[in-house]
Amino acid sequence: MLFDPKPKNQRSDLFDREEEIKELKESILKVPITLLLGIRRVGKTSVLRVALNELKTPYLYLDLRVLEGEGYSKVAFYRLLSEAFSSTVSRWGRLINYLRGVRGVEVHGFRVELDWREESLTLTRMLNNLNRFGEEAEGGFVVVAFDEAQILRYLSGGKGRVDFGNILAYAYDNLPNLRFVLTGSEVGLLLNTLRLDDASSPLYGRYVKIVKLERFSKEKSIEFLVRGFEEAGMRVGDDILQKIYEKVDGVVGWLAYFGFSMIESRNPTVEAVNEVAEKALKLVKEELDKVFRRSRYYAYILKAISLDISTWSGIKRAVEAWLGRPLQNAQITRLIETLVELSIVEKRNGYYAISDPLIAEYSRTL
Repeated sequence: MLFDPKPKNQRSDLFDREEEIKELKESILKVPITLLLGIRRVGKTSVLRVALNELKTPYLYLDLRVLEGEGYSKVAFYRLLSEAFSSTVSRWGRLINYLRGVRGVEVHGFRVELDWREESLTLTRMLNNLNRFGEEAEGGFVVVAFDEAQILRYLSGGKGRVDFGNILAYAYDNLPNLRFVLTGSEVGLLLNTLRLDDASSPLYGRYVKIVKLERFSKEKSIEFLVRGFEEAGMRVGDDILQKIYEKVDGVVGWLAYFGFSMIESRNPTVEAVNEVAEKALKLVKEELDKVFRRSRYYAYILKAISLDISTWSGIKRAVEAWLGRPLQNAQITRLIETLVELSIVEKRNGYYAISDPLIAEYSRTL
Protein backbone atom coordinates (compact mmCIF):
# COMPACT_ATOMS: atom_id res chain seq x y z
CA MET A 1 0.00 0.00 0.00
CA LEU A 2 1.62 3.22 -1.18
CA PHE A 3 0.02 5.33 1.56
CA ASP A 4 0.94 2.95 4.37
CA PRO A 5 2.53 5.24 6.98
CA LYS A 6 5.03 2.56 8.01
CA PRO A 7 8.39 2.17 6.21
CA LYS A 8 8.29 -0.18 3.23
CA ASN A 9 10.17 -3.48 2.98
CA GLN A 10 9.35 -4.54 -0.57
CA ARG A 11 9.78 -2.73 -3.86
CA SER A 12 6.15 -3.47 -4.79
CA ASP A 13 5.03 -1.23 -1.92
CA LEU A 14 7.41 1.57 -2.85
CA PHE A 15 6.74 4.22 -5.48
CA ASP A 16 9.60 5.15 -7.81
CA ARG A 17 13.11 5.28 -6.24
CA GLU A 18 14.41 2.62 -8.67
CA GLU A 19 17.57 4.60 -9.39
CA GLU A 20 18.26 5.31 -5.73
CA ILE A 21 17.77 1.65 -4.75
CA LYS A 22 20.08 0.55 -7.57
CA GLU A 23 22.72 3.11 -6.55
CA LEU A 24 22.51 2.08 -2.89
CA LYS A 25 22.79 -1.65 -3.67
CA GLU A 26 25.76 -1.11 -5.97
CA SER A 27 27.47 1.00 -3.33
CA ILE A 28 26.93 -1.64 -0.63
CA LEU A 29 28.46 -4.26 -2.91
CA LYS A 30 31.59 -2.21 -3.59
CA VAL A 31 32.18 0.34 -0.81
CA PRO A 32 32.78 -0.24 2.94
CA ILE A 33 30.80 2.83 4.06
CA THR A 34 27.74 4.35 2.36
CA LEU A 35 25.78 7.40 3.53
CA LEU A 36 22.09 7.63 2.58
CA LEU A 37 21.11 11.27 3.05
CA GLY A 38 17.93 13.31 2.74
CA ILE A 39 15.58 15.50 4.73
CA ARG A 40 13.10 13.99 7.16
CA ARG A 41 10.18 12.05 5.63
CA VAL A 42 11.80 11.73 2.22
CA GLY A 43 11.81 7.91 2.38
CA LYS A 44 15.33 6.92 3.47
CA THR A 45 14.26 4.08 5.76
CA SER A 46 12.05 2.53 3.08
CA VAL A 47 14.78 2.71 0.43
CA LEU A 48 17.29 1.21 2.88
CA ARG A 49 15.02 -1.67 3.90
CA VAL A 50 14.06 -2.53 0.34
CA ALA A 51 17.71 -2.52 -0.73
CA LEU A 52 18.77 -4.72 2.20
CA ASN A 53 16.01 -7.25 1.55
CA GLU A 54 16.81 -7.43 -2.16
CA LEU A 55 20.52 -8.01 -1.55
CA LYS A 56 19.59 -11.14 0.45
CA THR A 57 22.78 -10.91 2.48
CA PRO A 58 22.73 -10.89 6.31
CA TYR A 59 22.34 -7.50 7.92
CA LEU A 60 22.01 -5.80 11.30
CA TYR A 61 19.55 -2.92 11.29
CA LEU A 62 19.58 -0.41 14.16
CA ASP A 63 17.06 2.43 14.33
CA LEU A 64 18.94 4.82 16.58
CA ARG A 65 15.87 6.99 17.18
CA VAL A 66 15.01 4.47 19.90
CA LEU A 67 17.82 5.98 21.97
CA GLU A 68 16.27 9.46 22.02
CA GLY A 69 13.91 8.49 24.81
CA GLU A 70 16.51 6.51 26.76
CA GLY A 71 19.20 9.10 27.38
CA TYR A 72 21.64 7.91 24.70
CA SER A 73 23.22 5.57 27.21
CA LYS A 74 25.53 2.63 26.62
CA VAL A 75 22.91 0.42 28.29
CA ALA A 76 20.25 1.50 25.81
CA PHE A 77 22.62 1.07 22.87
CA TYR A 78 23.55 -2.48 23.90
CA ARG A 79 19.86 -3.28 24.35
CA LEU A 80 19.21 -2.04 20.81
CA LEU A 81 22.18 -4.03 19.56
CA SER A 82 20.81 -7.14 21.27
CA GLU A 83 17.51 -6.69 19.42
CA ALA A 84 19.37 -6.29 16.12
CA PHE A 85 21.43 -9.45 16.67
CA SER A 86 18.30 -11.38 17.67
CA SER A 87 16.52 -10.29 14.50
CA THR A 88 19.51 -11.29 12.37
CA VAL A 89 19.88 -14.67 14.08
CA SER A 90 16.19 -15.42 13.48
CA ARG A 91 16.85 -15.15 9.72
CA TRP A 92 20.46 -16.31 9.51
CA GLY A 93 20.82 -18.90 12.25
CA ARG A 94 24.47 -19.71 11.53
CA LEU A 95 25.41 -16.43 13.16
CA ILE A 96 24.81 -18.17 16.50
CA ASN A 97 28.00 -20.17 15.96
CA TYR A 98 29.97 -16.92 15.98
CA LEU A 99 28.29 -15.59 19.13
CA ARG A 100 28.28 -18.63 21.40
CA GLY A 101 31.16 -18.69 23.81
CA VAL A 102 31.85 -14.96 23.55
CA ARG A 103 32.16 -13.56 27.04
CA GLY A 104 29.24 -11.23 27.77
CA VAL A 105 26.97 -12.79 25.11
CA GLU A 106 24.10 -15.10 26.05
CA VAL A 107 22.08 -16.94 23.41
CA HIS A 108 18.66 -18.42 24.22
CA GLY A 109 17.20 -19.93 21.07
CA PHE A 110 17.08 -17.00 18.67
CA ARG A 111 17.33 -14.47 21.48
CA VAL A 112 20.69 -12.72 21.92
CA GLU A 113 21.50 -10.81 25.11
CA LEU A 114 24.57 -8.57 25.44
CA ASP A 115 25.94 -7.70 28.87
CA TRP A 116 26.97 -4.06 28.71
CA ARG A 117 28.85 -4.44 32.00
CA GLU A 118 31.31 -6.92 30.49
CA GLU A 119 34.35 -4.79 29.67
CA SER A 120 35.75 -7.26 27.14
CA LEU A 121 32.53 -7.18 25.11
CA THR A 122 33.38 -4.22 22.92
CA LEU A 123 31.68 -3.21 19.71
CA THR A 124 34.95 -3.88 17.87
CA ARG A 125 34.99 -7.45 19.13
CA MET A 126 31.40 -8.00 18.03
CA LEU A 127 32.19 -6.59 14.60
CA ASN A 128 35.16 -8.95 14.31
CA ASN A 129 32.81 -11.88 14.89
CA LEU A 130 30.40 -10.50 12.32
CA ASN A 131 33.27 -10.19 9.86
CA ARG A 132 34.11 -13.88 10.36
CA PHE A 133 30.47 -14.79 9.80
CA GLY A 134 30.50 -12.67 6.65
CA GLU A 135 33.11 -14.96 5.08
CA GLU A 136 30.55 -17.76 4.80
CA ALA A 137 27.47 -15.58 4.32
CA GLU A 138 25.65 -15.35 1.02
CA GLY A 139 27.33 -12.55 -0.91
CA GLY A 140 30.42 -12.76 1.27
CA PHE A 141 29.63 -9.90 3.63
CA VAL A 142 27.32 -8.61 6.36
CA VAL A 143 25.69 -5.15 6.30
CA VAL A 144 25.49 -3.04 9.47
CA ALA A 145 22.89 -0.30 8.98
CA PHE A 146 22.52 2.65 11.36
CA ASP A 147 19.29 4.56 10.73
CA GLU A 148 19.49 8.26 11.76
CA ALA A 149 23.19 7.83 12.37
CA GLN A 150 23.76 11.44 13.48
CA ILE A 151 22.56 10.17 16.88
CA LEU A 152 25.87 8.30 17.18
CA ARG A 153 27.47 11.60 18.15
CA TYR A 154 25.63 11.46 21.50
CA LEU A 155 27.23 8.09 22.24
CA SER A 156 30.79 9.22 21.53
CA GLY A 157 33.38 10.64 23.89
CA GLY A 158 33.94 10.26 27.62
CA LYS A 159 34.51 7.24 29.83
CA GLY A 160 32.45 4.23 28.81
CA ARG A 161 31.41 5.86 25.56
CA VAL A 162 31.86 4.51 22.05
CA ASP A 163 34.16 6.25 19.55
CA PHE A 164 32.38 5.41 16.30
CA GLY A 165 34.80 7.31 14.11
CA ASN A 166 37.68 5.09 15.22
CA ILE A 167 35.52 1.96 15.06
CA LEU A 168 34.41 2.68 11.49
CA ALA A 169 37.99 3.45 10.45
CA TYR A 170 39.19 0.19 12.04
CA ALA A 171 36.47 -1.79 10.28
CA TYR A 172 37.23 -0.03 6.99
CA ASP A 173 40.88 -1.10 7.18
CA ASN A 174 40.62 -4.54 8.81
CA LEU A 175 37.16 -6.08 8.35
CA PRO A 176 36.68 -6.67 4.61
CA ASN A 177 33.48 -8.68 5.05
CA LEU A 178 31.50 -5.81 6.58
CA ARG A 179 29.58 -3.01 4.89
CA PHE A 180 28.18 -0.02 6.77
CA VAL A 181 25.19 2.08 5.74
CA LEU A 182 24.44 5.25 7.72
CA THR A 183 21.28 7.23 7.04
CA GLY A 184 20.81 10.79 8.20
CA SER A 185 18.02 13.34 8.05
CA GLU A 186 20.08 15.88 10.00
CA VAL A 187 22.67 15.82 7.27
CA GLY A 188 25.03 18.46 8.61
CA LEU A 189 25.18 16.84 12.03
CA LEU A 190 26.00 13.45 10.53
CA LEU A 191 28.76 14.87 8.35
CA ASN A 192 30.13 16.82 11.31
CA THR A 193 30.11 13.62 13.36
CA LEU A 194 32.13 11.72 10.75
CA ARG A 195 34.40 14.69 9.84
CA LEU A 196 35.34 13.14 6.51
CA ASP A 197 37.24 16.26 5.37
CA ASP A 198 39.04 16.83 8.67
CA ALA A 199 42.66 15.66 8.57
CA SER A 200 42.48 14.85 12.31
CA SER A 201 39.47 12.52 11.81
CA PRO A 202 40.14 8.75 11.78
CA LEU A 203 37.97 8.54 8.63
CA TYR A 204 39.91 11.20 6.73
CA GLY A 205 41.13 10.03 3.35
CA ARG A 206 38.84 7.00 3.15
CA TYR A 207 36.33 6.87 0.33
CA VAL A 208 32.72 7.10 1.47
CA LYS A 209 29.89 6.90 -1.06
CA ILE A 210 27.00 9.34 -0.63
CA VAL A 211 23.55 8.49 -1.99
CA LYS A 212 21.06 11.36 -1.82
CA LEU A 213 17.27 11.17 -1.75
CA GLU A 214 15.47 14.22 -3.05
CA ARG A 215 11.80 15.12 -2.73
CA PHE A 216 9.51 14.19 -5.62
CA SER A 217 8.93 16.55 -8.51
CA LYS A 218 5.42 17.92 -8.97
CA GLU A 219 4.71 15.35 -11.68
CA LYS A 220 5.94 12.46 -9.55
CA SER A 221 4.00 13.75 -6.53
CA ILE A 222 0.72 13.89 -8.45
CA GLU A 223 1.35 10.44 -9.96
CA PHE A 224 2.08 9.04 -6.50
CA LEU A 225 -1.15 10.49 -5.12
CA VAL A 226 -3.24 9.24 -8.05
CA ARG A 227 -1.88 5.71 -7.76
CA GLY A 228 -2.26 5.67 -3.99
CA PHE A 229 -5.91 6.72 -4.19
CA GLU A 230 -6.54 4.23 -7.00
CA GLU A 231 -5.28 1.43 -4.74
CA ALA A 232 -8.07 2.38 -2.32
CA GLY A 233 -10.65 2.56 -5.12
CA MET A 234 -10.91 6.35 -4.89
CA ARG A 235 -10.86 8.87 -7.71
CA VAL A 236 -9.78 12.30 -6.50
CA GLY A 237 -10.15 15.57 -8.40
CA ASP A 238 -7.16 17.47 -9.75
CA ASP A 239 -7.92 20.38 -7.45
CA ILE A 240 -7.46 18.16 -4.40
CA LEU A 241 -4.24 16.64 -5.73
CA GLN A 242 -2.89 20.10 -6.47
CA LYS A 243 -3.87 21.32 -3.01
CA ILE A 244 -2.03 18.46 -1.30
CA TYR A 245 1.08 19.07 -3.39
CA GLU A 246 1.02 22.77 -2.56
CA LYS A 247 0.97 21.89 1.13
CA VAL A 248 3.92 19.50 1.13
CA ASP A 249 6.00 20.13 -2.02
CA GLY A 250 7.00 16.56 -2.86
CA VAL A 251 8.00 15.35 0.61
CA VAL A 252 6.87 11.75 0.16
CA GLY A 253 6.19 11.07 3.85
CA TRP A 254 3.76 13.98 3.99
CA LEU A 255 2.16 12.97 0.68
CA ALA A 256 1.50 9.51 2.15
CA TYR A 257 0.25 11.04 5.42
CA PHE A 258 -2.30 13.19 3.61
CA GLY A 259 -3.34 10.35 1.32
CA PHE A 260 -3.74 7.85 4.15
CA SER A 261 -5.74 10.31 6.25
CA MET A 262 -8.14 11.04 3.40
CA ILE A 263 -8.62 7.35 2.61
CA GLU A 264 -9.46 6.74 6.26
CA SER A 265 -12.03 9.53 6.28
CA ARG A 266 -13.31 8.78 2.75
CA ASN A 267 -13.69 12.52 2.36
CA PRO A 268 -11.42 13.91 -0.43
CA THR A 269 -12.30 17.60 -0.30
CA VAL A 270 -10.36 20.84 -0.02
CA GLU A 271 -11.75 21.22 3.49
CA ALA A 272 -10.48 17.75 4.36
CA VAL A 273 -6.99 18.67 3.07
CA ASN A 274 -6.97 21.67 5.40
CA GLU A 275 -8.08 19.50 8.31
CA VAL A 276 -5.26 17.03 7.67
CA ALA A 277 -2.83 19.94 7.43
CA GLU A 278 -3.89 21.11 10.89
CA LYS A 279 -3.10 17.65 12.29
CA ALA A 280 0.24 17.62 10.49
CA LEU A 281 1.12 21.02 11.93
CA LYS A 282 0.66 19.59 15.43
CA LEU A 283 3.31 16.98 14.60
CA VAL A 284 5.58 19.74 13.31
CA LYS A 285 5.05 21.69 16.52
CA GLU A 286 6.10 18.69 18.63
CA GLU A 287 9.27 18.26 16.57
CA LEU A 288 10.20 21.94 16.63
CA ASP A 289 9.52 22.30 20.35
CA LYS A 290 12.53 20.03 20.94
CA VAL A 291 14.66 22.45 18.93
CA PHE A 292 13.21 25.57 20.56
CA ARG A 293 14.04 24.21 24.01
CA ARG A 294 17.70 24.67 23.08
CA SER A 295 17.20 28.35 22.29
CA ARG A 296 14.17 30.56 21.70
CA TYR A 297 16.17 32.37 19.01
CA TYR A 298 15.58 29.46 16.62
CA ALA A 299 11.88 30.32 16.52
CA TYR A 300 12.64 33.91 15.52
CA ILE A 301 15.03 32.78 12.78
CA LEU A 302 12.49 30.36 11.33
CA LYS A 303 9.78 32.98 11.48
CA ALA A 304 11.98 35.41 9.56
CA ILE A 305 12.81 32.86 6.85
CA SER A 306 9.15 31.80 6.58
CA LEU A 307 8.30 35.45 5.84
CA ASP A 308 10.74 35.39 2.90
CA ILE A 309 13.52 37.17 4.76
CA SER A 310 16.19 34.99 3.20
CA THR A 311 19.54 36.76 3.61
CA TRP A 312 21.85 36.59 6.63
CA SER A 313 21.65 40.34 7.21
CA GLY A 314 17.88 40.42 6.84
CA ILE A 315 17.43 37.55 9.30
CA LYS A 316 19.71 39.26 11.80
CA ARG A 317 17.81 42.55 11.57
CA ALA A 318 14.43 40.80 11.95
CA VAL A 319 15.51 38.77 14.97
CA GLU A 320 17.04 41.83 16.64
CA ALA A 321 13.84 43.80 16.03
CA TRP A 322 11.70 41.11 17.66
CA LEU A 323 14.12 40.76 20.56
CA GLY A 324 14.53 44.50 20.99
CA ARG A 325 18.31 44.24 21.30
CA PRO A 326 21.36 43.51 19.12
CA LEU A 327 22.96 40.10 18.61
CA GLN A 328 26.61 39.38 17.89
CA ASN A 329 27.35 38.33 14.32
CA ALA A 330 28.97 35.10 15.46
CA GLN A 331 25.92 34.20 17.54
CA ILE A 332 23.37 34.59 14.74
CA THR A 333 25.71 32.75 12.35
CA ARG A 334 26.04 29.85 14.75
CA LEU A 335 22.26 29.63 15.23
CA ILE A 336 21.55 29.63 11.50
CA GLU A 337 24.29 27.07 10.84
CA THR A 338 22.78 24.76 13.45
CA LEU A 339 19.40 24.90 11.70
CA VAL A 340 21.18 24.04 8.45
CA GLU A 341 22.96 21.13 10.13
CA LEU A 342 19.58 19.87 11.36
CA SER A 343 18.31 20.07 7.73
CA ILE A 344 15.48 22.33 8.87
CA VAL A 345 16.94 25.17 6.82
CA GLU A 346 18.68 24.96 3.45
CA LYS A 347 21.03 27.44 1.82
CA ARG A 348 20.29 27.86 -1.88
CA ASN A 349 22.44 30.18 -4.00
CA GLY A 350 23.32 32.29 -0.99
CA TYR A 351 19.75 32.52 0.32
CA TYR A 352 18.13 30.62 3.19
CA ALA A 353 14.92 28.61 2.86
CA ILE A 354 13.00 26.22 5.10
CA SER A 355 13.26 22.63 3.83
CA ASP A 356 9.75 21.48 4.71
CA PRO A 357 6.71 23.54 3.60
CA LEU A 358 4.74 22.54 6.70
CA ILE A 359 7.57 23.75 8.93
CA ALA A 360 7.48 27.02 6.99
CA GLU A 361 3.70 27.27 7.43
CA TYR A 362 3.96 26.66 11.16
CA SER A 363 6.86 29.08 11.53
CA ARG A 364 4.75 31.93 10.13
CA THR A 365 2.49 31.59 13.18
CA LEU A 366 5.30 31.93 15.74
